Amino acid sequence: MMHMSFWWGSDVGDVFFSGLTVNGTGPMVALCLTLGALSVAYEAFKIHGAKVRARTARERVRAASCPPSESATLLSLEGSVGQGLLSAGPLTRRIGMLLSEAVVFLFHSILGYALMLTVMIYNGYLFVAVVGGMGLGYFLFGHLSMKVNMENFQAQRTKMICTTRCLQQGESCAMSHSAPCPSSRTTRSNYQTLH
Repeated sequence: MMHMSFWWGSDVGDVFFSGLTVNGTGPMVALCLTLGALSVAYEAFKIHGAKVRARTARERVRAASCPPSESATLLSLEGSVGQGLLSAGPLTRRIGMLLSEAVVFLFHSILGYALMLTVMIYNGYLFVAVVGGMGLGYFLFGHLSMKVNMENFQAQRTKMICTTRCLQQGESCAMSHSAPCPSSRTTRSNYQTLH
């Protein structure tokens, strides 16, 4: 019988599959604990998805991060000569990243719909288990969510991130006192006028 309002009982019947029957206190407690753990995992998948998006945004920004200079141009030319034979490497890595992001999204969506369908049984115990698990998951991972979302926002706003190579170039430029280091704007405008 399908309930259209909240009810409290341990005789739920079949859950998701015909044969997975909950009709007693012991199976109901096991189901509630499982749903609570899955709700915590749902929040963890949410954080993991945000981390993957933040990492992707940072890598996009790093692709154009180092301000062009003579040594950077030479290094990029040197890298392009070596990458001629291995040009499939970055493409394969990008496809792998997209596939892993899609798999995480798929599992997160499936888990979300499964929890939603469980709540739609209108059993009070199952509802409390799902909502309590999500609350616990947010308590455990909420601070990480804010941190990752802020990093993601900053990575999308930032147009240039200095990589290790740029820092090394800056240090070598600062060590030679013969000429001041060019600023990134000056270097960028010189680079645009050359190309």
